Amino acid sequence: MPSNKETLFQNHIAHFLETQHQYVVLSHDDLKDRENHIIEAHLIAFIKQTQLEKYQSLQNNFGTDTDNEIIKAIKDELGKTQLWLLIRNGVTVRGTKLQLYKPKPRSNTSEQQEAHYQKNTLALKTEYKYNTLTDERVDLVIWLNGLPIIVSELKHEDEGQNVDDAIYESFLTRDLKNQLYKMPFMYLALSNTEAKVATNPSSDKNFLWFNAQLVNKAETKGEYPVEHVYRHAFSKENIVKYLEHYLVFVPAVEKINEEGVLEHKPSFTIFPRYHQFRASKNLAEDVKTHVEDTRGLGKKYLINHSAGAGKTLTISWMADLLDSLYTSDNKKVFDNIIILTDRKSLDKNVKDDLEKFTHLKQKLNFTKKSKDLADFLEKDRDIIVSTIHKFAHIQEKLQNDDLLKKRKVAFLIDEAHRSQDGKLALTMRQYFNDDTDTEDEDIESLEKLNISNQVFVAFTATTTPKTVSYFGEPFDVYSEEEAIAEGYILDVAQNIISYETLYNLRLKEAIPEKDFPVGTVSKALKTLAFNDDSLIQYKSEVIVKMFEEEVATTIAGKGKAMVVTSSRPAGLKYFNNIKTILEEKNLPYKVVFAFSDFNDSETNQTIEESIVNELETKHGGKLIEDVFDLPEYRILVVANKFQTGFDQPLLSAMFLDKAVKGVNAIQTVSRLNRRHNDKEQDDILVVDFTNNSKEIFDAFNKHRKGSPFKEKEPDKALLEELFKEIEALEIFTEEEIELYINAYLDAEAQAKERESEADALLSNLNQDYRQKFKERVSNLEDQKQYVSLLRRYTKLYYFIAKFFSLDQYLNDFIVFAEVMANVLIKKGKTSDMKNLLKKVELSKGAVKYHGLKTNLHAVKEPKKTGLKLGGGGQEPVRTTIELALAEIESKYQITKDDAIIIKEICEEVSNNYEIKERVVANKENDIYLKNNAKPRIKQEVKQGYIMRDMVDKLEDPIYSQRGGIISLMGNAIIKNILTATG
Repeated sequence: MPSNKETLFQNHIAHFLETQHQYVVLSHDDLKDRENHIIEAHLIAFIKQTQLEKYQSLQNNFGTDTDNEIIKAIKDELGKTQLWLLIRNGVTVRGTKLQLYKPKPRSNTSEQQEAHYQKNTLALKTEYKYNTLTDERVDLVIWLNGLPIIVSELKHEDEGQNVDDAIYESFLTRDLKNQLYKMPFMYLALSNTEAKVATNPSSDKNFLWFNAQLVNKAETKGEYPVEHVYRHAFSKENIVKYLEHYLVFVPAVEKINEEGVLEHKPSFTIFPRYHQFRASKNLAEDVKTHVEDTRGLGKKYLINHSAGAGKTLTISWMADLLDSLYTSDNKKVFDNIIILTDRKSLDKNVKDDLEKFTHLKQKLNFTKKSKDLADFLEKDRDIIVSTIHKFAHIQEKLQNDDLLKKRKVAFLIDEAHRSQDGKLALTMRQYFNDDTDTEDEDIESLEKLNISNQVFVAFTATTTPKTVSYFGEPFDVYSEEEAIAEGYILDVAQNIISYETLYNLRLKEAIPEKDFPVGTVSKALKTLAFNDDSLIQYKSEVIVKMFEEEVATTIAGKGKAMVVTSSRPAGLKYFNNIKTILEEKNLPYKVVFAFSDFNDSETNQTIEESIVNELETKHGGKLIEDVFDLPEYRILVVANKFQTGFDQPLLSAMFLDKAVKGVNAIQTVSRLNRRHNDKEQDDILVVDFTNNSKEIFDAFNKHRKGSPFKEKEPDKALLEELFKEIEALEIFTEEEIELYINAYLDAEAQAKERESEADALLSNLNQDYRQKFKERVSNLEDQKQYVSLLRRYTKLYYFIAKFFSLDQYLNDFIVFAEVMANVLIKKGKTSDMKNLLKKVELSKGAVKYHGLKTNLHAVKEPKKTGLKLGGGGQEPVRTTIELALAEIESKYQITKDDAIIIKEICEEVSNNYEIKERVVANKENDIYLKNNAKPRIKQEVKQGYIMRDMVDKLEDPIYSQRGGIISLMGNAIIKNILTATG
């Protein structure tokens, strides 16, 4: 029985647009121009209603031919420029400039501007017969002022078709030379549950996901899950915003490559993904509402967007919107927008992305030196791009320069936690108190930081408790789970091959009791073990062997690997070992070592990155990342470098000889997640020599759905409780604490006057208190516990004090706590520890294989994405069901019953009429087979297990892991269908 659900879906959208957004519903007779699809009556009416004087001027010259002259001018321009650019910039008709749309006014001060904006006419036609030579129809076309801007093909999943069918069966089968597939700026493939958008419908790779969340859900009862498209994306206000701010034209580029061949990159249009549009638009609106309500700024926002979210473009759109923000009484909200990136020098990719916004060309200003920053601020440049490291300098200018004190500034900060959790946080926070408050006012009212003339917007992929505490809970979230599911990044935390480096350390003599910094001895001993020559030699052999067997052929033979080492000396040994092994095996691969220069303790020589890698002599002074970009350099050894921010899409493997956890684990392993046309999920390989896979999986799973942290109000009661805990131990009396505090403050005051008497007294007091401490607390571990409490108090005090006015006794005690934490136990010097470590030797070492560890919370089935395209990658393995079964039985320990079920399900899915028909129809289209057919087949395979009440199989790693049983079954079914049909 045929279904009519697609028609119901289509009619629902059309009715919504008509009743909620006041669209005009067109009839067949309204559409007379089937060549350029322009509705002349709507266009001319708009011009007359909004620019009557200009129209009359043209009419004086051309009389009854005026309308034809306007249409002719538009058609002539369409041969040279895109329609949306023509709409944005207007068209010149015989010297008279006409606007083809009216933007929404920035303020409420002009009734005429608002009236003209309201004259923008949106119209729709369902089942539009666009081609006079065929009976082909388009499901939905939308016009703005008579000009076609949106084309949509609709599908309903209950009829067995999804969003990809709208692409492959509708868009890609149309006459794409027709102007309807050249003029609009949005081509929407829309099912009742999912959406994809392209600005050019000529290839499946151009269609990008346009979903509101991982699983779309209706906002309103009675609406479809894709309500966000027809309620928000198709509204007049937002369509006008696309034209004014969001559409970005990237011109064609011609350049000569390294081989001396002229390369041509055609022009293209960028349209935002939904989360980019949502975050930037909502934030700008929230800022405006805040300003209108409070008549001030002083707000902080956190944007939690995963890698692969297109963050730089989001920042660019946000900067444009904030720069264009006006209050209802026509006052500009911001004087300057300052974009701060965490990179020491502005990354070429960041600069390139920003420069794509050609309509901002006159507003963008990139700093190279500090004096540029001062110059841009003094000259009141609109949008300034700098680095986070110049933040203190910026604030100094804004706070102390009389001309800049009242400057209203929005800061857009890239990767908030890197700087906010480090020393730069103190540099930032010291400026956040409002100088306008008088001494008479109750300082308790400043419980929260007050940024009277500034707004802060911080972007991060991985939140920390401190970030959330400081900036608040995320204003917008685009999770790693979404980015993986939509195919913008790869899932690097599915499987980890785990080894454990085992070692026994032997002391030649006892170590005396000294309190080295917490964790320092443990870390130093571990570093000593991980620096052992024989262990590194063995692991280097493993790395080269696995690179040959599993990495070299990935990414169409271009795959690269990163080796993360525990220290620079260990990294140097890895580099030399791997280099020697590659040369001895006569392999065509090279290795480089990225590190900061250091002094070798054994030879007392300075080891320099440029010399080790021959950057000057062999590579003409290139940066090491540029050398690694060369095709022959396939292995990169790193020591505390390139674990964050390094973007190399050809990286497919990582060997970890350093334990990583938390945010650091995510940042490090995520170096592998960058997309490349030839890069498959199955190409990803992570080998961990520290047996730390659980920590890594836990870190990724914690952040996978977005920020796991909730905003917590700073609580000064915690500080008071900690003070009482220290006081209750009664190690020092109140009188002793007060005596020491006064002595310390006197010594500090006299030191400024270059007097030493009080300092000498303090030195003796230190000796006295240290002796009393040892007598009162004899056990070294108890001593360390007390000192640890003092350190906790110090750390907590400096955080809480930024938010609250504290009681005097808490302010006084910080002097005692901070100083005594470093006085009570005499610390061993670094040189002492180095000497002690010389007395430690590795008595026994080994590397134990723990096998493949699987993350049971990994994103199992990434959606097909338009980003994965071209002829790259491997086509499905071509094997029959019987051969596949034999391969499965040889690879995995399965029972005879398992084998019977596998064969049954393969045969059932192979005989599915719909699947068979589509596979055969697209047998020459490897992209379709890999990205559309195979995921659908795997779903049917899973359904087969579900129907047999065997869901436990789907949770078994040997079935679900990369290259596992379900994947092999999918490959076999495709081959079986193709073989059976010839």
